[in-house]
Amino acid sequence: MHLRTRAARLTAAATLALTTFALSAPAAHGSTADQGSIAERASTAARTKTDEPTAAYRVALTSSAATTDFAHRTTDLSGTVTRADGTPVADAPVNLSKTVLYDTWNPWGDPIDPTERETLDLGAVRTDAQGRFALAGVRADRWLDQGSVYVFPRHQVQFEASYDPGPPDDNEIYFGADTLGVRPVASALTYKVNRTKVRAGDTLVVTGKVTWPAGHGPVAGTRVLLRTYFESAYNAQATTDARGNFEVRAKIRDYDNEFVLFSAPKDYYIAGASKELPVKNVTPRP
Repeated sequence: MHLRTRAARLTAAATLALTTFALSAPAAHGSTADQGSIAERASTAARTKTDEPTAAYRVALTSSAATTDFAHRTTDLSGTVTRADGTPVADAPVNLSKTVLYDTWNPWGDPIDPTERETLDLGAVRTDAQGRFALAGVRADRWLDQGSVYVFPRHQVQFEASYDPGPPDDNEIYFGADTLGVRPVASALTYKVNRTKVRAGDTLVVTGKVTWPAGHGPVAGTRVLLRTYFESAYNAQATTDARGNFEVRAKIRDYDNEFVLFSAPKDYYIAGASKELPVKNVTPRP
């Protein structure tokens, strides 16, 4: 994949989305005009694709593991750098990185990137005479000791290789990427609420316990969050003690209308659990 700038990547994505929509739109029954319009759009899209310049280089990247699990978190990366005609590029510097993916909490449905990322630079390797490069024993995992600021893990790790053939300031960079899946260990969440009907000004108190199978790391310090409104995922939260017990409190507002409890383990290989609470806001409406 050839990328000149981040803006170019976003523009290309938007163009692709619009072209796909245009080509897939159904024609009206028996409408010659609509059929002609679709044909014209298809022809325009084909010409646009033909007019695109051929990338001077290609970067390919492959992970040896399609998925990883709690006990097996490493993979070997390998790839190639070639010219457009397929000839290898020898002694090319290739930068490698890994990214742990999370889903964005985006209550408004805005047209923004739905992915949050934690990215680590893995350093540079060089291609051999056949244009090949490799890096063995790469950990497909987070690398920070503290919990992530993101709480909705996608359980996917993306690796990326980049090659810059020219001056460092010309923004002409070529990319290759591969993504593997993570099979997380399941966890459980139990709870009790101090009331099932709440009004504005009340304090909803939820106590409970987070657990997961023995031998999969300590449960202490696991975040537990209480969402009371669709854009308030982070407002009320607590952490578990050494036994996994927690207490989380939320001050009720008149517009709070959903009550969901969920956990966010620090370990990317432990899946969070969630529960919809049997709580209803009965604040009188004006």
